[in-house]
Amino acid sequence: MKTITAEHAAELILELLKANSWLNAPGVMTKDDFHAKDEAILFLQQMATHGASSFGDTSQSAQRIISGFLLDFMSKLMHPGHPLNRKSWQVDGSKLMPEQGLQIIAAEIIGNQLRPQSVH
Repeated sequence: MKTITAEHAAELILELLKANSWLNAPGVMTKDDFHAKDEAILFLQQMATHGASSFGDTSQSAQRIISGFLLDFMSKLMHPGHPLNRKSWQVDGSKLMPEQGLQIIAAEIIGNQLRPQSVH
């Protein structure tokens, strides 16, 4: 295992997107896509655990959420003022870069599910 910074994490997410161009194809999210957020999170969890070579039978709405999430996540990693920019992760250095990117995504999904949610 090795510790990586947010800058390296952004590079790994970019490598994930380059290695899996289908993740970039769904198009721009619509206001009606929000209903598919749970499906999108489930897909990302399964992809991080088992891998994926396509969206399979994932709905178009969930596909757009997944693509948007990955791009948004990468931009937050690169933004100096965002809390994710100061974070670090443990990844398996023996894995390919896209697989390490999936490890970061899995850690964030699991971490976000375990954190108490604030009510505004």
